[in-house]
Amino acid sequence: MDCARLNCSHGTPDELRRRCREVREAAATAGRPVSVLFDLQGPKIRLDGSVRERTLREGEEVLLTVADGSGGDPDALGVAYPDLPRLLTERSEVVIGDGAPRLVVLDVGETRVRALTRVPGPVSARKGVNITHAQPLLPAITDKDRADAAIAAECDADFIALSFVRHADDVLALRELLTGLGSRARVVAKIEKVEATEHLEDIVAASDGVMVARGDYGVEAGIEQVPAMQKRTIRMAGEQGKLVITATQMLESMVSSPLPTRAEAADVFNAIIDGTSAVMLSAETSVGSYPVQAVATMVAIARSAEEQEIYCEPHLQPPNADEAVMHAAVALARDTNAVALVVPSSTGGTVRACARYRPHRPIYALCHCDRVARQLTLEWGVQPSVFTHPPRAQKLLRHAVRHVSERYGLANGDPVVITAGPRIGSSGATNLITLRFA
Repeated sequence: MDCARLNCSHGTPDELRRRCREVREAAATAGRPVSVLFDLQGPKIRLDGSVRERTLREGEEVLLTVADGSGGDPDALGVAYPDLPRLLTERSEVVIGDGAPRLVVLDVGETRVRALTRVPGPVSARKGVNITHAQPLLPAITDKDRADAAIAAECDADFIALSFVRHADDVLALRELLTGLGSRARVVAKIEKVEATEHLEDIVAASDGVMVARGDYGVEAGIEQVPAMQKRTIRMAGEQGKLVITATQMLESMVSSPLPTRAEAADVFNAIIDGTSAVMLSAETSVGSYPVQAVATMVAIARSAEEQEIYCEPHLQPPNADEAVMHAAVALARDTNAVALVVPSSTGGTVRACARYRPHRPIYALCHCDRVARQLTLEWGVQPSVFTHPPRAQKLLRHAVRHVSERYGLANGDPVVITAGPRIGSSGATNLITLRFA
């Protein structure tokens, strides 16, 4: 695996610290960079603990209440959020659990909401409640998120994911918080709200990467909307040169089976052909019976997808002169049938510029420090390693070829394209591209 996602919805602060420490130790044992992503919980609304278990029928009228607004109705659904009526707009629907039941709002009072069941389904105490097209009353970052972000900063997290993003301002608020905490983590915006898709371009621009969070988006928008959202998000992230993670139920059957379904294999394959930077497992590796097999299966499908001729490198125009150089390096590697691109980098910027063009061949990133290497693990096709950059360009080129040949087992005579900047080991525009042989 390339990254471990720590879900802040589960576990105490000490458990989060322990999990992060164990990932770092396992990565050191494996001798390869593995990044850590802290996934903030975000604002949650749930049914009250007093709600009795039952099934709502299609067409059934339902009373949703806050505080003591039930008026003694035993069938009323108490909601543990006092401002529920104020959240609702003319476009809102109320979705409970994993997408069913789904309720259409009929009228709204001060403490009560009368609704009609459009999609039937079960309700029970503490089930999650989603409000579609809600008023922006819920905080983008909760007190729990602030506490968890502080733990992430303490643990030197590589990525922090923000849940239920609605606008670019939500991402900017997290950046401000992380700056105050002294964290250099990269920010991933989770696309799981209908509002997020309406402001997608701005959210992608404000983030370091995005996650196609298909679970909650499917609950809110309906599962029929998920494929289009996924493809649009992957395309837009690629156009802006940002990493994109596709997540949720990718190999769900492997929670209890040693093999995935054919449909799941096609799902992972198609996400990669579309240009996703990373694919993520959740229940398969957190509570599943076959976690190692799930990772191995995901890797096998990903490698198969990357080898297919049906994948086409995107035709993107470089946004500036610096990226035009990396675009030229990718083109040279393609035209000479080089086995890899070798990109020394002190900040990771040139590597990301290279990954933007989704080349068919691996990008071996030679990084100045551990943190830069870890933060490149989720970029398309990048295999990072820590490498001491010699001060002179010619020496750098020789040592770089030797390093990648030994580490990745290149055959004698294999062509590789190498880039370098004007000041080796410092950030700056890359202006040297050369073709060398292993």
